[in-house]
Amino acid sequence: MNNYTSIELMDSLKVGREGIMYLESCINKGEINLSDLSLLDDLTDLLDLIENVVEKVTKPQRVKEINSNIKFYIESLKNSVVIEDVESFLYNFRFHFKSLYRILEYEVAYILENDIDKYQYPELYPDINTIDHNIIMEKGNESRFKVSIVLLAYNNINYTRDCVESIIKHTNNIDYELILVDNGSTDGTKEYFESIPNAKVIHLKYNIHLVKGFNIGLMAAEGKYSAAVCNDFIFTPNWLYNLILCIESDPTIGFVSPGATSISNMQQIDIPFNSKEEFEKEAERYNVSNSRKWEERVVLLPNVLCCPTALLDSIGYYDTRFYRGEFLDDDISFRIRRAGYKLIYCGDTITHHYGSLTTSIDHQSNSLEEGRKTFYEKYGLDAWVDARMNRAYLQIQFDKLSDAKSILGIDTKCGATLLQIKNYIWSAHGITPKVFSATTDQKYLADLKTFAASSVTFDYFGQLSSKIENKMDLIYIDRPLNFYDDDLETILTVCAQLLKNDGKVVCMIKNMISIESIYSMLGSANDNHNAKLYISDVFCSQANMLGYNIDFITNISFEKDRSTETKISELAHILAEGNVRESQYVRSKISSEFTIYQMTYHNSKL
Repeated sequence: MNNYTSIELMDSLKVGREGIMYLESCINKGEINLSDLSLLDDLTDLLDLIENVVEKVTKPQRVKEINSNIKFYIESLKNSVVIEDVESFLYNFRFHFKSLYRILEYEVAYILENDIDKYQYPELYPDINTIDHNIIMEKGNESRFKVSIVLLAYNNINYTRDCVESIIKHTNNIDYELILVDNGSTDGTKEYFESIPNAKVIHLKYNIHLVKGFNIGLMAAEGKYSAAVCNDFIFTPNWLYNLILCIESDPTIGFVSPGATSISNMQQIDIPFNSKEEFEKEAERYNVSNSRKWEERVVLLPNVLCCPTALLDSIGYYDTRFYRGEFLDDDISFRIRRAGYKLIYCGDTITHHYGSLTTSIDHQSNSLEEGRKTFYEKYGLDAWVDARMNRAYLQIQFDKLSDAKSILGIDTKCGATLLQIKNYIWSAHGITPKVFSATTDQKYLADLKTFAASSVTFDYFGQLSSKIENKMDLIYIDRPLNFYDDDLETILTVCAQLLKNDGKVVCMIKNMISIESIYSMLGSANDNHNAKLYISDVFCSQANMLGYNIDFITNISFEKDRSTETKISELAHILAEGNVRESQYVRSKISSEFTIYQMTYHNSKL
């Protein structure tokens, strides 16, 4: 599509929005007449034009489904005028027609983003705007409700009914509205939603799928906070009360979410139960607000997307480019955090998750890779590699970190593991360490700056002494030491210069004879080809000479699939020439991926 056509289309969308704003002004003044409604026919023509233009675009998009819903509500508005049903006209105009048009604008803006100057259309490209935190607070204080609970459902009425009933039963002492979004269901969901007293029902004639389905519900929210939920959850006593306690404890918190019985991202809480009734009783005992269980995160999965409503409006809600919804959670986490807000996992609250019923229609065989690619194209980061926690941190002996009031994280990518170490120290000792970061890769700097007191880049370890002003209680190095150009003596010497006396270092060495390393070296992984080979005894001896005591050493081996385990056994058997004891030893060496070291530095001059 050429630039001229794209600009014309964007300008036509703007004219359509101005027409809707004119109608809204007439409605608010009580001055609307039949001639004004001719604008609806003009909008129908515009929808046809947009659909014809974008149908040739290769980007995945849902313009046709959105337009079908808009046209349905244009006809509904006209019919309401004919039968003089003022209430239906006002409701459908505000919560269906107007919001659907805004969703269409975001969709077209995404499709055309490479063909136009985004700064000419700032209202459709929220990422180019600066968030005004004061305005977010002011809008929140003017809200009708404390919370808008937004539930999205597509069929699965039995699960939906359980979810709605759990919300109504367990949402106490909170002034809330319930927004129920029927995303084109065909199993009676619409009629069930309409039977719920005082619920605000959003009905989509045609399924617009996960992203846009949630967005139309969030656009209808009139609460200070919005809590978006899927219909495959069961909610529990104090679930929302606890979330609001957390989000209102700090004005810089912009997104909180509870734990669940089945979820990834270290947000799963395991509670044994045999029935729904038993689970509710166990959850009631568990759901006691406890700030020691609040964890700041780089990425948060929204078992509940609980955020200031005005903040979601300012960032443009869920990003429409995530066609099937995969990595949508990572994206909204990044946008909220980069807007200057914290993400907090509320580990003091559990919900039950049946598992991906709301999203199943969108999650096809290649949907994960599609979403992962979309995220990379937007940020230049791999969400799985760059924004996830290194599970090796679970081996750290946190009982020996009771004095860690400052942490320097070195090469921790976007900082997920670094933040989790801070969280664990808070949980174990009631200390909130001050976090600093240093990275050899510039691409991580924007995200490290969202939570670190200071963040610097460096090319080699010798630079760190001049770039880091503070002495640290703990240094955590996420990148294996044998992947640096610097030799071991240089790395440990620089760390000693940056540490307080009795400061700690936690670092890792990659096992270059692990099955993963062997596969990588057979491939084209440059890091592995250039990595050094460090022997544990030699490492410990050199660390001792430089003033370190080794507190703890352990080998890390993550779970492997059955095929890999079989190959390890076969290789160990061959190398051990059939000797059982030798084979077990070789197997342990091949299975281990990293060795983690926890050390204490003692300055002999003090």
